[in-house]
Amino acid sequence: MNNFEISSYLINYDKNKNTGTCKSCKKNVQWAKDRVAAHKRSSCSSATEEEKRFFSKRRSESSIQSNQQISNSVETSAITEEFQNKIDIKLANFFFRTGISLRIVESEVFKELVKELNPSYKLPCTKKLSGAFLDKQFSKCSTVLDEILEYSKNLTLVSDGWTNTRGDHIVNFCIKAPEQKPFFYTSINTSGIIQKAEAVADAIFEVIESLGSQKFCAFVSDNAPVMKAVWKLIETKYPNISAYGCAAHAVNLLIKDIANTTESSKTIKNAEKIIKFVKNHHIVKAKFDEKRLAASIPHTLSLPVPTRWYSLYNSMNELHTMKYVMIQLVDEEGDLMKEIQPKTTSAAVCTLIKTNSFWDCLLKLVKDIEHPSKIIGKLEADDAPLSSVYKYFGDLYNHYENEPIIQEKVKKRLEFLFSSCVGLSYILTPIYAAEGFFFDEDKTDFISTISEYAKKNHPLIADKVENELISFIAEMTSLPQKRKDVIFKMTAEKFWNIVGRDKYPVLFQVSYPIAQMISSSAIAERTWSTFKFIHSRLRNRLTNERVKKLVFLYTNSILTDTLDKNDYILEDGAVLNEIDYEELNE
Repeated sequence: MNNFEISSYLINYDKNKNTGTCKSCKKNVQWAKDRVAAHKRSSCSSATEEEKRFFSKRRSESSIQSNQQISNSVETSAITEEFQNKIDIKLANFFFRTGISLRIVESEVFKELVKELNPSYKLPCTKKLSGAFLDKQFSKCSTVLDEILEYSKNLTLVSDGWTNTRGDHIVNFCIKAPEQKPFFYTSINTSGIIQKAEAVADAIFEVIESLGSQKFCAFVSDNAPVMKAVWKLIETKYPNISAYGCAAHAVNLLIKDIANTTESSKTIKNAEKIIKFVKNHHIVKAKFDEKRLAASIPHTLSLPVPTRWYSLYNSMNELHTMKYVMIQLVDEEGDLMKEIQPKTTSAAVCTLIKTNSFWDCLLKLVKDIEHPSKIIGKLEADDAPLSSVYKYFGDLYNHYENEPIIQEKVKKRLEFLFSSCVGLSYILTPIYAAEGFFFDEDKTDFISTISEYAKKNHPLIADKVENELISFIAEMTSLPQKRKDVIFKMTAEKFWNIVGRDKYPVLFQVSYPIAQMISSSAIAERTWSTFKFIHSRLRNRLTNERVKKLVFLYTNSILTDTLDKNDYILEDGAVLNEIDYEELNE
């Protein structure tokens, strides 16, 4: 580092004030090297370019030297074992909470970063992260959730299946406790199990028994044909557990039913032909995006996901909103488009875009599937009550009052999905008991069902529960308007906990668990997003047991973390639509 004499730049030293006068600009400056340097760099109006460069260089060298001194100081002071362990835990949580690859700790870039932050900290290896650290954090998180489960009743067990990147068939189990966010409980590899009702039920029994069957009130799964038999086996073995299918899944299949008509199938095929043509030819897509953005349309085209029929609405609706962009594209770029090989396909797409009847059919399809598509989102909410199932199917039936064929499809899907708890959860909700829609003689049937339902769990009160249900319905039907404004805004769970507990004590014993049941298995399906992100094709050597622990920590840390509630995987785009789900069966 270059040294300099203060007297070379200042004169007239004042001993009392410790100041001098700048030889160049005649300003008073403190008689100190750093003050002289700062003055020459920025304040001296008469400083030469050479002086400015000299003092700027000196500042840079001083900064480097200072940093080196700090670094050397840190490096020479070893950290304590307690501090090492504390950083280890924070580092492990960083990996487990974000779901990123543990092998990053072996990256030279990551090592350099950590060394710069604290050279004395010793990074753990990947093996330690995926072994001792993972097991320790898994045990810690499990303990927290076990405490929640210990004091919770009326749990709902939710399950769904998936084939992982290695081709293993994995079944996951999530649990929804009242007034708690749902959480991932465990997963099992069922690759060696024949998917027959008895074998599937045995796997479910194992999970139920691990916590105690009396803690559960419901089991929810998808609507595959084998599951209907499984539901019966569960209810036979555990009379206190109601087993039923996912309502969101059922509405998905209803959309499929609507889309499977001859006219709809043809419209979808033509729409997909247009979408693929635009997306698969970069020149066409560039011209299309230019016109789309000029029309202030932010979203682009997307193809429907084969096993997620609500995505059909998104895809078809997006195309329809771009009708005039498409027509403009053909009008202005038609010659370019028709030159794309094979020319027969290009010409057919251009003709299709200019055909009014296609757009009319597309609009009808969009209108036909819009209502059920929006209902799916409501049913997939974590806290969507079971009572909403019958309600939304009633809404669907009334929505298609001029479409008797679709109405029959609605009834058919509800019949497959229906169980006694679906009907009872509906009639036990104050507003539905008084003003709800009922198919045919369902209201009478639900009333008579309550006694049979009570016999399974509360045989001593079974003969009294029907009378209290009749009294409850009569009261809800005759409420004065002022009371309606209060009572009808209550959920079934809230009503039975606050009002019904004392007013209808017998009926309460049956109704309260039913009021806490949920409508879909969406929470289990969403878990596959995390599975796919963590057990990706690039990380296919992870064992199923290790994947389970990583998913467990990622999913459940969101619930227990008081500082960070972000779901980084879903926010980063690993959404349900991108998952290669198994085909949904009718």
